[in-house]
Amino acid sequence: LPRLTDHPIRHYRRCCRRCHRHHLCPDGPQVPVHQQQLSTDPAGSNVIDPSMPLAKVGVSRSGDMLYLKIDSTASALVNGPEMPTGKKIAADGSIVTMTFEESTADAGFRPGMPRLRDLKNNWTLTDFLEMDDKFVYKIKKQDEAMCTSVTMDHASAGAFTQYLSSFGWRQQRVGYLYGTFEEDNSVLVHAVYEPPQECTAESFELLEDPRAEQVERLADMLGMKRVGWIFAHPPREEGFMFSAEEVMFAAMEQLEAAQGVDKTPFVTIRCTVDPEDGNASVDPFQVSLQCMDMVAEGALGADPDNRSSVVVSPTFTAIKEGKRAETIESQFFLLTIAIKDHTSPILRRHFPMANRIGTMQTTDELKDLLSNPGGKSITECLSDFALLLFLMDFQDMFNWETDMPRICEAVKNPDAELDEGYAMIIKGFAGMDV
Repeated sequence: LPRLTDHPIRHYRRCCRRCHRHHLCPDGPQVPVHQQQLSTDPAGSNVIDPSMPLAKVGVSRSGDMLYLKIDSTASALVNGPEMPTGKKIAADGSIVTMTFEESTADAGFRPGMPRLRDLKNNWTLTDFLEMDDKFVYKIKKQDEAMCTSVTMDHASAGAFTQYLSSFGWRQQRVGYLYGTFEEDNSVLVHAVYEPPQECTAESFELLEDPRAEQVERLADMLGMKRVGWIFAHPPREEGFMFSAEEVMFAAMEQLEAAQGVDKTPFVTIRCTVDPEDGNASVDPFQVSLQCMDMVAEGALGADPDNRSSVVVSPTFTAIKEGKRAETIESQFFLLTIAIKDHTSPILRRHFPMANRIGTMQTTDELKDLLSNPGGKSITECLSDFALLLFLMDFQDMFNWETDMPRICEAVKNPDAELDEGYAMIIKGFAGMDV
């Protein structure tokens, strides 16, 4: 900071050559001074009075550093992308204000990116090509899925599709699959959990789930984990298998399961109905590693003109079959997987499912189940993911640290008998005579 040492900081909007955006400097037009804090250390402990000359605070040589902290509520941070930065002529001939995104669209070395000189001062052709190559995807089909096969619990799949059938398959529905990843990279599904959601014929929205933690805790106590997700949709035109939103959701779920762009058996199961014969189809898929990478980098979005395609972000370049592609058919990223049928040896389906219209989970339902066991033991009656989740709602009676692990151990291990005391507590909880 040469030649500035005898002047107060407030006189200089361009006080530091490291500030690439003028509104981040004191007295700039975008951030009021009272929302900025200058200091001589990264932690912000040695706060500087902006009215002081730089020399008096020890900033007197080229290369000396100042640190600027901006209040997180500052308008420039909260509303920065929408803040006006210039003028343009509208289609009707009027002069209107441009947004930040409009004014900077062509300023960077790629749309939405900073200018090269804002990244570093000196660039070689090799540097530039290496940088630019990070934003180019050569679209290619993945040969094999990472999951070798899916074995789906028959009762869980049937309950999911039957619920959609009760609505005439006029809306979408989503659920999470719980089970195990096997050594051969196959998936074994024991249960389906349907979180709170709002669905239409063309979309789904997952709502905040107050049970999210206990679902994962219950799965862990049963020796399971989330191994995939399942979704259903009304009949579509031929060739339209996944929407852009469904492909990107599948990619995000795989990214979470793999903890990054890496191989995972995590699976997506798609359900729909044949409008001619009324038979439901249940088909498993994965999305490719390249799709995972592009979603992780923000390179893909929904195509407003074609639901079966994804649109490539203008920041990135997609090359497909030697040509630049602005959209890509979502089916190009899909990998098919073999599916098998089984009856879970651990869990059964007796209790009402949560988060369904017209369905309630109550102690009366539990009483009916225990009063009419149909020859099943109380442990077999409790061997239901939805029922165990219901018991966990009452932590004062079924503690997650002590009681539920013992109940779950009896459910998953035939050799571990349920303590008679728990049987009496559960029956009493259901309003039965004990």
